[in-house]
This record gives sequence, structure tokens and C-alpha cells, in this order.
Amino acid sequence: MSSQNSFDREKLLEKLNKIEEAISGKPAKWVTDDKNSGTSLGALFISIFISIWYTFSELEELSDSVDKKGKLYLYLVIFAISTFLLFWVVLLSIFKGTITNSPVSAILGLVAAGSIYFICNWLFGFVLIEANWAIVLSSRVQLFSGHEMNRMMVVDGFENQMWRLWISLLLVNIVACAAYGTSDLPNWKFITFYLIISISVILFTWYPEYQNFDPEGPITRFIGVTIIGLSSFSATRWYSLKSQEFQINRLRRVLAILGIFTFFISLSVMDPPDTFVERGWMEEGIEPALWGGLFVNLVLATAGGVLGLAIGVILAFGRQSKLPIFKWPSTLLIEVVRAGPMVAWLYFAKYLLQDVIVPYSDADAIMRTLMMFAFFGGVYTAEILRGGIQSIRSGQIEAAATALGLNPNQIKMTVILPNSVRTTLPSLVSLLIGLWKDTTLIFIIGIFDFFKIAKDLNTSDLEFALDILEPLYMAAFVFWIIAFYLSRISLGIEKKLGLRSSTGGEMT
Repeated sequence: MSSQNSFDREKLLEKLNKIEEAISGKPAKWVTDDKNSGTSLGALFISIFISIWYTFSELEELSDSVDKKGKLYLYLVIFAISTFLLFWVVLLSIFKGTITNSPVSAILGLVAAGSIYFICNWLFGFVLIEANWAIVLSSRVQLFSGHEMNRMMVVDGFENQMWRLWISLLLVNIVACAAYGTSDLPNWKFITFYLIISISVILFTWYPEYQNFDPEGPITRFIGVTIIGLSSFSATRWYSLKSQEFQINRLRRVLAILGIFTFFISLSVMDPPDTFVERGWMEEGIEPALWGGLFVNLVLATAGGVLGLAIGVILAFGRQSKLPIFKWPSTLLIEVVRAGPMVAWLYFAKYLLQDVIVPYSDADAIMRTLMMFAFFGGVYTAEILRGGIQSIRSGQIEAAATALGLNPNQIKMTVILPNSVRTTLPSLVSLLIGLWKDTTLIFIIGIFDFFKIAKDLNTSDLEFALDILEPLYMAAFVFWIIAFYLSRISLGIEKKLGLRSSTGGEMT
């Protein structure tokens, strides 16, 4: 029994030494094997003692000024961990002499530990201790849907219009969950993260402080949307487990097409075409001029991605065409739009584009902005795809034409386009993330998007006149989390397409 305990102790010390070398470098030569274990344990226990002592000091200082003890204790846990890490790295560099034997690693470890300490304490100190998040809670619906749509939700006589948002959410949720069902993501991982997001939204909606609406209806509907999403995931996962690879790929193609149609259906539900309204097929909806908040940012970013990809494919092949009637207009459009910044084209969409399209359409400012995002994303997509098209070997095209007997259009759609998308996927996703962040620019032309509302939120109530930073930090976090989510999706698709290996083109 004692030999077993000794063996376990040696294994633990060996793992501890590996961790120490990873964060602080190798020990000096004068630290022998006998001294190595003692110095490791000494640095570890002294760091723990110092972090506990500093944590209790912080508790005494903050206990009287913080009302909600839950946030205080969470902050103290983070403070204790960051303090322990800082002093542990400092003591390792002294006790083990890593600063002399591995100066670069030791200095990098000290810089990293110091940065973690100061950033964590500053960030979580503000988020959990100093910030007054009541300003965000009091305008939670307004931040998502804007001023006018918020008024439609909380003022009598307008509630019936909010079903349009719920239909859009339901359709997007069904298609997204079904797509995840065809992926290789483990069931437990998807269900865990999906439920965490759903529960977070429900709690954010239910939280009673500064509530200006009845949460029972939205929470009930959101629970229903969550259950339908899980059912959609379960159905496609069950189908994928019992199907062949070509059947799964066919389902993915169908879901991709449904995803595109979902975007246009959502726009039609929010603001039905005049033809449908005149014939009595649908009621008048919410005019795009009344849209606002995060909803507008999501719509514009989706337009830049979905419509921009379609426009980009057409322009990329048009610029590569040998026919002047296709080549020169495509080249001219790409060069003109790409030469101007997004801000300039937004002003063009607001003030000048109306005169161009007035004989054909009476689109308002938001729809004109949507069109501009689509064209702006399209020209950059075209250039990215053109690089992918030029990288395709001529042997692939010749094999498709000679061996398979495909016509030029079939070659473009089944050989050239899939392979160009496969090689340029990281750049396409980076463009989509850039378009998502560029949606914040629309506030300069008077559209009350998510960032504009967050920026002006403190002016809406004298109670929150000094709370300027909280809405801005919240907006930054929302934009970051969606951009991070897009990057993770990109990595998953790259893996699925075999982009990380020399083969896998057939998966595209």
C-alpha cells in the first residue's frame, strides 16, 4: 500500500513539474531532483497561502459596498485564481531559477500571468462589482427589436404583430438544428450548449428587475421553439445514423437551400409583398423602416452572406468569362464598388440609390441598405472566389470535359465552384465576420441598430444618465460572441470538407 501511495505521489509530482515547465521554463542546473520536488511544493503552497490572504483582504474591502453576495463571491473566486497564478509563476522563476536557465520562457510566463491577473481583475471587477446592468435589463426588448417594434410589443393594440418575429425565429431554429443533426457533433455536446443558450435567454427574459412586459407569453413560446428545435435535431440525427453518406449529403443540400429560402420567407413574413397584400393572401406587416435593434444587424449580415454569395458567384464567373458582354460589366462593378469604403456606399444607399431604383421599386432606407450590403459582400466574394478558381488545375477541367462529357455550365457548378469554395472557405468566413461587424456602421445614416441603441441608451432615462459603458460593453460582447461562433462553424466545415488534408475535395 505504501509503495502504491509513493508511486501516485511521484506521478503527481511529475505532472506538476511538466505544468511548471510549460508556464515558467526549465529549472536551473543547481535544482537537483531532490530539490525539485521540494521547491515545486513550496512554491505551490506559498502561492495558495498568498492568494487566500489577498482574497480575504479583498472580501473585507468589498463586503460592505456590494449588495448581491453571489456576484461578490464569484468575483473573489476569479480574483483568488488569478492571484495564485501570478505569485506561482513569480515564485517558480525565483525558487527554481527558471529566469536564469530559460529566460525567454520565464519572462513570457511572467508577462502572461501578469496580464491574466490585471485583465481578469479589471474585467470581472467591472462586470460583477462596479457595473449597473439595470440599464440593459430595462431595455432588453428595445435592444433586440428597436424602438418601434418594442412599442408594438408593449403598447395595447400592437401585440398581434410580434408573431412575425416568432415565425422567423422558429424557421431559423428548425433549419439550424436540422443542419447540426447531420454533422459529426456528439449529441451530448449539442444538447448541452443548446440548452445553456436557451435557458440563458429564458432567464434574461424572465428576470423580474425593470420588466416592462409580461414575460409569460415570450417564455412559453420560446420553450416551444426550443422543443421543436430539439425535435428537428433528433429527426435529422436519426436519419443520418441509418443512411449512407450520399443520402446525408443530399439532405445537407436540401437544408442549405431551405436556409436560403428561410431568409426570404422571414423577410416576406415581416413585410409581405404588396401583391400578396392586395390579393388578400397576407396582412400588412411591419415596414422595414420600423425595424431596429439586433434584428436589423442580423438581417443585414445575412443579406451580405446569402445574397452576397449569389452575387459573388455570378460576378466571379462573369469576370472570368471570355465574352465581353459578361466580362466588362462584371469587372466594372467589382472595381467600382470595391474602390469605395462601406461608409460611402451606405450614404449612397440612403440618399442616391432611391433615385436609381424609384421607377422599379419604392424600397425604404433599410431595404436599400440591405441591397448595398449584398452588393458590397458580393464583390469581395467574387474576388475571393476568383482566386480559388485560378488555383484549380486545368487537368481537373479537362478531365470533367473529356472523361465525363460535362458541358461548360456543369463544369462550373460541379467542378470549379465546389473546389474554389473549398480552398477559399476561411477567407469567405472572414468576409462574413467583417460584414457582421460592418453592420454597426448603419447608425451613421440614422438607422437605430443594436449599437446605436446601446450607445444612446443612457439618454433615455435620467436614472441611468451616467451608465454609459455598460450598454457598450454588452454590445461588444454580443458582436464578439457571434463572430466567434461563426469562426467555430468555419472550422467545423473545413474539417468536414477535408480542408485540413491533401484529399477531401470530393466532400465539397
